[in-house]
Parts: sequence; C-alpha cells; structure tokens
Amino acid sequence: MREHKLWLAVIVSLILAMAMSFTACGGSSDEAATEDTEATDAAAKVAVGISWQEDINQEEHGEDLLAYIHTVEKAGGEPVLLDLVKDQEGAKAELAKVDCLVMTGGEDIDPSYYGEEPDPNLEEVNKDRDVSDMAMLQEAIDEDMPVLCTCRGMQLLNVVSGGSLIQDIPTSDQYKDTQDKIKHRDPAEEDFTYHELTIEKDSQLGRIVGDAVLNANSWHHQGIKEVGDNLKVTATSEDGMIEGLERTDCSYVVGVQFHPEWHVEEGDDSFDYTVFFTDLMDQTKK
Repeated sequence: MREHKLWLAVIVSLILAMAMSFTACGGSSDEAATEDTEATDAAAKVAVGISWQEDINQEEHGEDLLAYIHTVEKAGGEPVLLDLVKDQEGAKAELAKVDCLVMTGGEDIDPSYYGEEPDPNLEEVNKDRDVSDMAMLQEAIDEDMPVLCTCRGMQLLNVVSGGSLIQDIPTSDQYKDTQDKIKHRDPAEEDFTYHELTIEKDSQLGRIVGDAVLNANSWHHQGIKEVGDNLKVTATSEDGMIEGLERTDCSYVVGVQFHPEWHVEEGDDSFDYTVFFTDLMDQTKK
C-alpha cells in the first residue's frame, strides 16, 4: 500500500510538472505571437519619406513638419524623416529607407538653378536644402519611385525638369493685372488664402480628385513660369497660375502647388485630402 501511494505521488508530480511546462511554453508562444503580429503590422505600413527641413533635426518639430507627419499617420503610413544629403549617392542611401517620397514646402529656390539672377523680391533661400532636395528628387525620378511634391516641392519638380519660376508673383509682368482677382498669399502672411482649381481630368490628379471641386489653400509668392521637360500641367487657377504638374515619363510623380497636409491638419471635411497620401502609398503596392 505504501509503495502504491509513493508511485501515485510520483505520477501526480509528473503530471503537474508537465502541465506547468505546457503553460510556460504557451505563455512564450503567446508573447512570440504578439511580437510577430506587431512586426507584421509594422512591416505592412508603407514607409513614407519626408524630405529634409530645418526642424527635422530638432527635438521639437515645427507645425509645418508636424502637419506632414500627422497626415501620413492618418493615411496609415509610417513617416520617415530623411537626412540632409550632399549628392545623389547620399540621396540613394536615404531613399533605400523608404517606399515613396514627399517633397515638402519651404523656402524659395536659388534662381541660379534655372539660369536667372535674383529678383529684388526673392525671399530666403537655403542652399544646403536646395542641393539636398535636387539630389533627392532626381534620384527618386531615376529610380521611378512614387513621389508627391507639394508647394516648393512642385516648384522644385519644375526646376529639376529644366523649367523656370516666377520669382515674385505680385510684381511679375505676367500676373500684375490679376492681383485683385486672386491672391496666392495673404499679404499679411497670417493665414492661407483659398481659390478653386480647374483640373485636367486625364491626369493622375484628375483621377485622385474625381468630380470634386477643390477650394485649395494657397501660400506662395512664386510660381511656375516656363514648364520643364516631360511635364504635364494638371491644374490651374482662375488667373492661369499653374497649380498642378506631373511627370509623363515616370510611373507616378505628382506635384500640387497647394498643401493637402494642411487641409487634413485643419480638419477640412469638404474633401478627403488624405487621399493624396493614400494614393501615393498605393503606388508602392503595384
């Protein structure tokens, strides 16, 4: 009887040990499964490169950069802040981190890039950024990477493609008689101005917008003068100002003069402006 009880105790102990072992293994499996799921979710997000701005390197980003970051996140992407580069080799290394690219707004572009002397009304230029942006966009074009160019980014697209810019719209001969019709920047520089766009239906922009009428925001004193090579005009304002461009020799390089990210940031529900970013990210899956 004593021997029987001893054997029974041994068997019970073994069963308990095995149960504890299975429980421990199950816990490890659950943790591993959770980690795998998180890794899969992260991998599923499209890495959206945001071209360099001064405050990318600062602990606290400015509101303009945050508008891009927040909009990419709302669109379901993973914002990646790209470093300043000095040449296309550096740009190639940065672009290897991302799936697509957003060229952001900002300072005036040095007119030497399109063979002109500075106009007296030329505003701040950032030569280091010009070098970086030129290299970044050219490399993206060479790699046929999907690109969305906003505001300065669209002007840069025109310059990279061999076009030129109106250095100051209010004093330009081309638009001096239309200043009462449309103001492309608030003279007090306190808020956006707004105006409707005429959009070319047979274009990437036309496909993105569909039948919607865009009352686009506006904050620029420069604009497109001579259109560069391999570019198609896709949107204009009432005064004839070019508000949209796209490369005809690339799968997807879209430029808009307005700021779709600020429409999103300010909660504009007249149109779902996140579509500019979701459409960009969708190109990476084709």
